[in-house]
Amino acid sequence: MARQSLGDSYAHHGSKPTMVSIQSLSSHAQVGLRKIIFLVTSVTIEPEKDIEIGLWLPEFADPYFLRSAKYHIVVASPKGGATVPDPTSMQLSIEDPNAMAFPNEKKDVYQQIKKLSSFLGKANQFDALYAVGGHGLMFDLAFDTNSQALIAEFWEQGKIVAADCAGVRSLANVKLSSGEHLLRGKRVTGFSEAEVNALGFGNVIPFFLEDTLVAKSRGYEKAPSVWEPHIVTSGRLITGQNPASAAGVAEAILAALA
Repeated sequence: MARQSLGDSYAHHGSKPTMVSIQSLSSHAQVGLRKIIFLVTSVTIEPEKDIEIGLWLPEFADPYFLRSAKYHIVVASPKGGATVPDPTSMQLSIEDPNAMAFPNEKKDVYQQIKKLSSFLGKANQFDALYAVGGHGLMFDLAFDTNSQALIAEFWEQGKIVAADCAGVRSLANVKLSSGEHLLRGKRVTGFSEAEVNALGFGNVIPFFLEDTLVAKSRGYEKAPSVWEPHIVTSGRLITGQNPASAAGVAEAILAALA
């Protein structure tokens, strides 16, 4: 059987990409640049159904192209090395110039990824952490203990912690040194069950993120309608609901660092 992509199930349901015209970051660190670490999945194939997954391209691309050249981005994943964008996210992003810049011009950005564990103990070298969404992370970052330790380290050093869409799942199991969960008592958003069902891939992911966030945070919020951009800022915690929220999450990170 030919390997399928999620596009087979929701080609008619994808939201239009958020269009942003913003200046690219330099691909090399420069003296004086503030640093942000992007966490991405290493998983590219759903392990049981043999469906192509990965990171969700606009949720990587739009925040990568921040509106300032003052920030250097480091990309890390549980395994390091290369990852790939979810093919459906590429199909749904053909009109998004930021997203298309990666497969066309900047493949090296997600083919030369650092190993996440190599940054443990180094949160003091960064200003913010952003967890990129994508179905792949439901099978690694959602449960990765090194990721949880790194996120806790960032939080306890007073850094900005942000995530979009399914990327918010990487925050759900993070425990602080006090023993409390990072999300406890905080306002948060993330990919809604209604959006999962609208796309028709509830049988692809192992759990609904909305249920997890309701249980962990006691403060889950979502937009009135599916696919509407929705960003929630709760102190230093910034979360976005869906792919259309990625640019807004980037804006909120910039505002918090200003």
